[in-house]
Amino acid sequence: MNRKFGEFKKEGNFSMKKEYGIGLAIAMMLMASSANAGPEADHYKRLIGTSIFSANNLYLQTGWYDMDGGSTGDDPEMSNANFVGSYYFGEIGDTWRPFVLGGFGFTKIDQDNINFGSGNLGDVELDSTYWKLGGGINYNPNRNIGLVLGASGLWMSTDGDYKNGSNPQMEKYFDHDSDTAIYDIFGSVNLHTEYNGYKPYAELTLHYLNIDYDFGLSDVSGWNADVTAGLFTPTLTTWMDLPVRAQFFVAANFLDNDLSDVTGFDSAYHAGASLLWKIGPMIPIFNNAFKDTELAFNLQGTTGDNDLKGWKASISLNIAKF
Repeated sequence: MNRKFGEFKKEGNFSMKKEYGIGLAIAMMLMASSANAGPEADHYKRLIGTSIFSANNLYLQTGWYDMDGGSTGDDPEMSNANFVGSYYFGEIGDTWRPFVLGGFGFTKIDQDNINFGSGNLGDVELDSTYWKLGGGINYNPNRNIGLVLGASGLWMSTDGDYKNGSNPQMEKYFDHDSDTAIYDIFGSVNLHTEYNGYKPYAELTLHYLNIDYDFGLSDVSGWNADVTAGLFTPTLTTWMDLPVRAQFFVAANFLDNDLSDVTGFDSAYHAGASLLWKIGPMIPIFNNAFKDTELAFNLQGTTGDNDLKGWKASISLNIAKF
């Protein structure tokens, strides 16, 4: 009995040493992985973070943007095209109106002569496609106030192309396909009124965002605030006997430090105008079910810190059910 008990203890000690060795090996692997997350990984997180944030943000969609490259080489250029929309259930004026939103789009980022202080490492091109789905509830306590609470997810697949260079870390992050996701919980307050046919409005939206990166890189979470003020005009003219009105607006985005670290800017400012053509009566089914549906032609300019600048031209379909 004593001999067997002693053997059991010995085997137990060996097992403990073995588990300790495995734990130490895992810890060393994690430390090595962390040590390898150098400027290439940081730059990958920034370019992909900028791309997916712009895809998720209304005021950076469908256009061309130039960003500050800082000490990373030439200034990156981003172009994107988005097809997004939302649908509200119920009648305008209802106290509670659930809604769904969704869409898809494409984003491309190019940067040449990447340099982290040790010479030219080559060029990168990131071509992304994505789709978005979400929904929420719109609460209207009276005719001049709207409150919104919602959530959405946006999933982006990127085809990376690393050219004119041979850096192994650049190849790891930029010469392979990758998947990124951004999850958005948002709430907004909208104030609106009407005076002689003009409809001024102001809106504040707060987002809590989480960006989920590929390659085992750590996620990034943070706050983003959007502030918008604008004006809808009464009917200005008609086209094909259907009314045309205009919208003018200014907007701003403010990002906290965690998000600005992976987008390259802390704030962005926008000004734009739209022509809205009421096309619902053109099609009988639209006239009955969606009689306030408008086709919008939009033009917008963007500027921000760190030399962010760009423009946006788009066509959108605004469906409003009465």
